[in-house]
Amino acid sequence: MPRPARGRLGGALGLAVLLAGLGAAASGPQTPPPAPPTPPQDPQRPIFRIEANFVRVDVFPSADGVPVQDLTADDFEVLEDGVPQPIETFEHVVIRPAPLERVDPGSGRRMLEEAADARNRVFVIFLDEPNVGPSGSHNIAEPLVRLMDQILGPDDLVGFMTPGMSAAELTLGRKAQVFEEGLRGNWAWGMRDSLMPDETEQHYEDCYPPLPVAEAGLLRSRLASEMIARKRERATLEALQDLVWHLGAIREERKAILAVTEGWLLYTPDPGLTSPREDPELGREAPPGIDPIGVGPGGKLTRGDPKNSVGGLLKSDCDTDRMQLAYIDDQQFFRDILADANRNNASFYPIDPRGIAVWDSPLGPERPPTPEQDYANLRERLDSLHELAINTDGIAVVSSNDLDVGMRKIAADLTSYYLLGYYSTNTKLDGRFREITVRVKRPGVDVRARRGYRAATEEEIAAGRAAAEPPDPGAEAVEAALGALARIRSDTPFRINVLAGPAAGSGGVWVAGEIDAAAVRARGFAGGGTVDLVASGGGASGSARVSLGPGERAFLTWLDVTDIGDRLDVRARLAPAEGSALPLTDAVRVGTGAGASRALLFRRGPTTGNRVQPAADLRFSRSERLHLELPVGPDVKPGTGRVLDRAGQPLVPPVEVGTRLDEATGQRWITADVTLAPLGAGDFVIEVTVVDAGTAERVLTAIRVTR
Repeated sequence: MPRPARGRLGGALGLAVLLAGLGAAASGPQTPPPAPPTPPQDPQRPIFRIEANFVRVDVFPSADGVPVQDLTADDFEVLEDGVPQPIETFEHVVIRPAPLERVDPGSGRRMLEEAADARNRVFVIFLDEPNVGPSGSHNIAEPLVRLMDQILGPDDLVGFMTPGMSAAELTLGRKAQVFEEGLRGNWAWGMRDSLMPDETEQHYEDCYPPLPVAEAGLLRSRLASEMIARKRERATLEALQDLVWHLGAIREERKAILAVTEGWLLYTPDPGLTSPREDPELGREAPPGIDPIGVGPGGKLTRGDPKNSVGGLLKSDCDTDRMQLAYIDDQQFFRDILADANRNNASFYPIDPRGIAVWDSPLGPERPPTPEQDYANLRERLDSLHELAINTDGIAVVSSNDLDVGMRKIAADLTSYYLLGYYSTNTKLDGRFREITVRVKRPGVDVRARRGYRAATEEEIAAGRAAAEPPDPGAEAVEAALGALARIRSDTPFRINVLAGPAAGSGGVWVAGEIDAAAVRARGFAGGGTVDLVASGGGASGSARVSLGPGERAFLTWLDVTDIGDRLDVRARLAPAEGSALPLTDAVRVGTGAGASRALLFRRGPTTGNRVQPAADLRFSRSERLHLELPVGPDVKPGTGRVLDRAGQPLVPPVEVGTRLDEATGQRWITADVTLAPLGAGDFVIEVTVVDAGTAERVLTAIRVTR
């Protein structure tokens, strides 16, 4: 069963906006690499060492919970897959807090370089907004501030994240004062048990109100309450997984994630959620599914009863989420996160800010569960926190009314460690995971250390060397890419973008289309429409038809074309599904000039309902995230990505480059993601490097940021 789409079920939460602003203010104008907003792609980018077989291991030895600080290299033994490894480098690192000496990285690239430095520790404070109550968020403010004062050294990097944020928005800096002030001034960030739903949750409540008799007196129906709880839990777990992947991509050594949370119930599939509800007065509801065909004003056929729509969404949208949420398996997902954390050398330090909790649920205003069920829920939440810490070599701070005591344990655990290095005797570049075991010869010493790493492949080493020093793309290449922006016209409500050339294959082209949001209703396309595509030129020909459903604003389709030559004209005509509105048209000439495209573009933001949507308009808002996909052959590898200004100079926002495989067609895609918030209005070029047989090639795509 696929996971629920994060765009709808993961919704952005309030504190994310606060933390995004505070992170930018605390660490300068840089912004971090964005997380992938499109179909699954490789979770980890290759990490290249100076020597392919050199491995660093961070080790945290302790005796009776106290760090051991007088060990030597001779006291350690390191094994890789059970084979002893000679220790080549040894360093005992002791951190001394120095709040006045912290200097932030000056750019996004510098931030990533410093995060990759083994001697610079990396911390992420994860505030689990939907699973922390207001009292807990109040309790943790000052202890958390004091902890940061105790553990942060002059070279440490710290970032802050909530489930409403993407790991893409994570900014690592050294000055935490702005966040500390925000934490003190906005302590009531916890949303657990809140009756203030977000837009999607409100839609659930409207779709499934309490049954008059069966659920009399409830503010929310039991169905809506469980859907909201499942949605929030899955949003948190998805954010944690994204964070682990992201940190593993930018740093090989240990990462400490301090998760402020009251734990999770780890929901499992419950087919009963999909069963029709029954009430003595209302009877049995219709099974979840597609809304029936109805009759609208003027006798027009409509999909569903207009009375059964909320905020422009039909009950079938609720039913879709209901089916997905009913079959999530968060227990398995949680185990996957633990495995990902170990592979990516990330340790969790969960902190329950409630102190000693007697009851899991409040006594009102909603009706609480039975005492037996409440106790079972409380144990499940606490067990999930213990399991998270134990399986990732962290420390759980739970069931304590003196949070500072637990914070001091974390501080002691993180302020002294040993950094060992060795050249692996296994020199194979096979990409396999290799298990690391660290032992201390002194009796009575417990050891927590990195559990393993993934070996590089020959292709990754070649790609890393080819992309290590990206050359200047040249003013002429940048200017040619910017020429594509000449097609932008503010009075064109319908646009297409065509991907042609050798990368798309000789048998056709990809066509993306997009309608302005304002034109959907103003021009009579709210009910959808039909797009007719025709390709011609130089003996080539091809046609296709695409249908747009009600409310749909974009499409992406493959157009079969015979005898593609040096030039191809693609024309599109969009006719409304209903009414007499005039059709909308657009045309693109594809060749080797400015109209050519090497990438498909996608957008994600408020105007798309936080869903990924194909983009044909080259204009983007600063509130959106840009996603590009380049079709490549089976042997082509991803390199690096950069944002360039009109002069070809690199800018602050990093570009996250990865790969995706379309299993249905076998087509491989190199992907790139950029968060546009740090950019001002203007024209920019996204540079993506692809590596084929050790040779790097740069693909330039121009965009315009409008506001």
